[in-house]
Amino acid sequence: MNISALIAVGVFAAALLSIFGAVYSGASRSHKLGEMNADGLGILRWALLGHITLFILLAITAILS
Repeated sequence: MNISALIAVGVFAAALLSIFGAVYSGASRSHKLGEMNADGLGILRWALLGHITLFILLAITAILS
């Protein structure tokens, strides 16, 4: 188990998810105002699922190394 790699994955995930959260909140606001359709939010949700999947794989790799 590589603790420093696991910490690095956690910090990296937190930073990227906070940026993604800001983008998603702006898109959600735009959707409420009628400036963006629901397909855009759907794409962002799939992107979030992809990000989380990658972070899980990175964490598993850090644990197993």
